[in-house]
Parts: sequence; C-alpha cells; structure tokens
Amino acid sequence: MNQRDLQFVEKIMEEIRGLRNSATLVFNTTFTQIGKTNLLLLKGLLDIEQLTGYFIVLDRPHQYMSYLLHMHKVSQENLWFIDSVTHQSGVKMELSDRVEFLEGPFHVENLFKTFEMINDGKGKGFVSMDRVDFLLVDNIATMLNYNNIEQIEEFVISLKAYIEKYPHMMGGVTIDKESHPELSEILLEHYDYMIDLEDLKKDVEK
Repeated sequence: MNQRDLQFVEKIMEEIRGLRNSATLVFNTTFTQIGKTNLLLLKGLLDIEQLTGYFIVLDRPHQYMSYLLHMHKVSQENLWFIDSVTHQSGVKMELSDRVEFLEGPFHVENLFKTFEMINDGKGKGFVSMDRVDFLLVDNIATMLNYNNIEQIEEFVISLKAYIEKYPHMMGGVTIDKESHPELSEILLEHYDYMIDLEDLKKDVEK
C-alpha cells in the first residue's frame, strides 16, 4: 500500500468510528475495486482500529484475501474466515482453525448455523460471537449468480437481525451500486448507512 492508500484507509475509519455499535453499513465502490476495498477495510479494522472479526467470503476462496493481507503485513491474528466458495472452486480445501467452510453460495443460509456452532464451542479456535466487533461480507452481488433476489433480501434481513443481537458488532457489505441497482435498493432499505468510497477517495486525492 502506498501513502495515498493509507490516507484513504484512515478516511474510511473516520467515517465508521461513530457508527459501529450494531450498525449495518454498505460500502459502495466500483466493481473493479471491490477486492482492494475489502483489503483496505480489513487493514483499517484490524490494524488501525485493532478489532476482531469475521470475513465472509462469497467471491474468491479465502486464500486470496489471506495472501493479500500477508503481503501487506496486515495481522490476521484477530480475523477468521467463513468461506462459501472453495467447495466449488476446485481449490484444495485446507482445514484450519481460522476457516470454516460452507457448502457453497447456494447454502449461504447455513452461515447462521455456523455462527451458532461457534457459539456452542464446536468451532475449534474460533472466537465466539459475543467477542466479535465486525462481520465483513465480500461482494454481496456475487450471490446473484446462485440465488434469486428474494432469497438475497431474506439473507440481508437475517444478517441485520443477527448483528443487532450483539451491542458492539458492526456489519458491512461491499457492492457496486451502479452495476446492481435493485440489490442496492434492498440494502439501502434495510441497512443503516451507505458510505460512498468513491467520494471519499476523491477527498483524499484533492
């Protein structure tokens, strides 16, 4: 990351610091920047804010983001992955006490069963939900490849209800609202705030 990236990360963290408790946030960015956006968000949440959280993988196997975090020297000590992609990607599934695998994005509703399993102490090495500061969902529009819009809306509502059970937990999803206006409308209807990262980036570049 260059100096401008780091300034951008700090700008994003300034935006979310006062919104964290039980908040659900939508991070709007261009489609080509979603991967980098998630990296910057995790950099800020883990390194700057020193928070604990889960990254819910919908787009690429978790190894991709784990590798990027390692390359940019972002500590993963307080990060766990829920991976819904590896089962169908052809990538070798490596068991770890940092990753829980879902059957695939067709079964994303199993995410909540996974959280309950973790709370019941059945997920070795996983931090329980009452100690989690954030849940970050990778490129939620990917779900459109496997689920209809009604199923995704149900997931969006269920995720918000789950986050609201925990007073200090924040939820965040990334999307390109221009590419997916119907899904963006659903997110805006149910979630608390949309942060336009393209506008924030322009402020940094001035």
